[in-house]
Amino acid sequence: MEYSNEVLEATPERATKFLTGMGAVAAIRTMMAEAGMTDDDIVEGRTLLLDVLAAPRKSSAAPDTADARAQRAATAELDQWDEPNFARYGAALRRRFPDVHAYVFKDLSPSTGTAAVQGVATFLTRLDALESGADPDRAATKQSDKKAVAFLATRGLDKAERKRLQGLVGVALGPTSPLPEQVELPETARRREALSQLRGWFDEWSTTARAVVKKRGYLIRLGLANRKAPQRKTPAAPAEPIDDTDATDLE
Repeated sequence: MEYSNEVLEATPERATKFLTGMGAVAAIRTMMAEAGMTDDDIVEGRTLLLDVLAAPRKSSAAPDTADARAQRAATAELDQWDEPNFARYGAALRRRFPDVHAYVFKDLSPSTGTAAVQGVATFLTRLDALESGADPDRAATKQSDKKAVAFLATRGLDKAERKRLQGLVGVALGPTSPLPEQVELPETARRREALSQLRGWFDEWSTTARAVVKKRGYLIRLGLANRKAPQRKTPAAPAEPIDDTDATDLE
């Protein structure tokens, strides 16, 4: 029989409770013996359970790729870069090149996450436009614009730094490669096989127990029934007030 992963992974706990419950209550063991369960059957269940517990679990680490990790790292670095550097470069331009400051920082402010990537990309694009004179609306200020960009280079925002930042933007914007095909490892297959065998044993004997064990408390002990949630008592309706007015008072 094919079982889902959820059913299989829940089986060790259920089998453990079943075995310990049966061993702790002699009456349950007696009923199961009368239904055909021998000591060998119990040893079989215990052996299957121990085999499952010894089998390595599949790694629970989230699947990832190197370029996905690089993308997250680039986004984080740009997120950390924009606030202090927008502030200091903005302050320098505002004092010496106010017209350039208005152009570069129009609708631009520090952000977080992917918005920071967009902000730094906008910042770099505008600096490139100023340096190359590519913006036709600033034809009259080409010389001043180039001086402003050259000035920022003296404060650390030179071509090498801008190229580095542009590289981070490129990594942050992707693309990244998809996950490689996941191949089931031998130890994963071994664990699943062990779980399937244990589940087969548990299904046989838990079904038998449900048929021969009728006391609900015993089934709860075996993990085959749940305790009933206590029912809340409905509060009693307040009693009607007693009218003890003497009839003569009403005359």
